[in-house]
Amino acid sequence: MWVHISGFYDARALMNDLGGLPWLYSSLVALFSILVGFVVQKQWENWNNLVDSVKSEVDSLRELFLWSRYLPQDYKDKFSKGIKFYLKEMSANGLQKSERGEKSEKIEKAFSGLQEVMFELSEKDPGRMTTTFSFFSKILEARSNRLRYGSHHVPQSLKSTLKFCTFLVIILSLFIGIRDVWLDYTFTVSLSLVAFIIYIVIDDLDNPLTPGNWHLTTEEYDSLIKQISSIESSQG
Repeated sequence: MWVHISGFYDARALMNDLGGLPWLYSSLVALFSILVGFVVQKQWENWNNLVDSVKSEVDSLRELFLWSRYLPQDYKDKFSKGIKFYLKEMSANGLQKSERGEKSEKIEKAFSGLQEVMFELSEKDPGRMTTTFSFFSKILEARSNRLRYGSHHVPQSLKSTLKFCTFLVIILSLFIGIRDVWLDYTFTVSLSLVAFIIYIVIDDLDNPLTPGNWHLTTEEYDSLIKQISSIESSQG
């Protein structure tokens, strides 16, 4: 509003003769909308895939634990210990590592330990091999998906382009004159707020471990640890 009521330019002359400026601005906003729509759709899809992969990983580990309760006591203890160790390491720093595309030595060790127990059981009891490797393949696939989707981020060049476009849409809206000053103020503020919120949404989706509306937590892993401890306590 300050731009229109200041002496920066003759607002009355601008309102009387905008020429093709509104159409050019509309074209710019349309291009901005297309770019934003594409990025939001891809980030939303990636977010859903990441959440699903975490849930699938935890569900597969839960199934493995429940199945292991019908095994001999020594294997029952080995699976329980291995699963809890893996869950605790994931809860501690596993998600942060996967977002950066890194691997934790402790988590890799915990996963290898589970794998060794599965191979050992399959060698001693070949009849359980199919079931054992079925659980292992589910965990492996979910884990692979989590690592892949967790390390996906908007390229820096595209993110910089979005920042520039957001800034451009906000600044150029100041040069679209409207005769009513308060209507002009409402238009400018609303458009600026929408453009800024859109960028915040994209940035929020691009950083799933940063506190926000789309914030991936270790709740799934912590919940399974509590469930396993509760089952073991109830069974003595």
